[in-house]
Amino acid sequence: ACQVHAPALRRSAPPSRALTASLRMCGAYCLRAGYDATYEAVARDDTDSARAKSKAEQRWAYVMRKFWAVVWVGFALFIAKVVDLWHVVTEDYVTGRPQFRLHRGYFKLGIICFALWVAVATYLVVWVKYVLKVEQEWEEYAPRSIPFATCCGVVGIVSFIVAFWPVWGLLTLPICFVLFMGLLHSAHFVPL
Repeated sequence: ACQVHAPALRRSAPPSRALTASLRMCGAYCLRAGYDATYEAVARDDTDSARAKSKAEQRWAYVMRKFWAVVWVGFALFIAKVVDLWHVVTEDYVTGRPQFRLHRGYFKLGIICFALWVAVATYLVVWVKYVLKVEQEWEEYAPRSIPFATCCGVVGIVSFIVAFWPVWGLLTLPICFVLFMGLLHSAHFVPL
């Protein structure tokens, strides 16, 4: 029996050259009647095993998402501690190197853009989805929100990179990336 999946092929359609070629390539060539019966049986088995596997696979995917979220948040906290982020933000410089100062103007612009980005995300995720209970996609309900949030995010990250560049130099890029990923993955632990 042929065990080839061809969901685009209808029962009443004659086998095409592409199907015939693919069947020969996989080493199995089946007649029209045998193909239909086998396809139905395989499709039935696949849906049953997909339901059984899907629960376990869904659970595993959930566990792995939470695991990597914990890894990113932990790594971001570690980097923040190593680079003395709190002192740099509050005092404008790293301890022992007061000549390399944070650009406050770009830092404030980054904070404003980040706050706008969080406001748009909160509006879409909490207000639109849970309070208004809108069934439409975000792009249909609020078509300007995603481009606005994207612009705020890009301007914000560039502002943070420019602001921290005098303090950390070339290491600003990986430091900002890790801090951003940790902040982004911290949303996994917001109970919604």
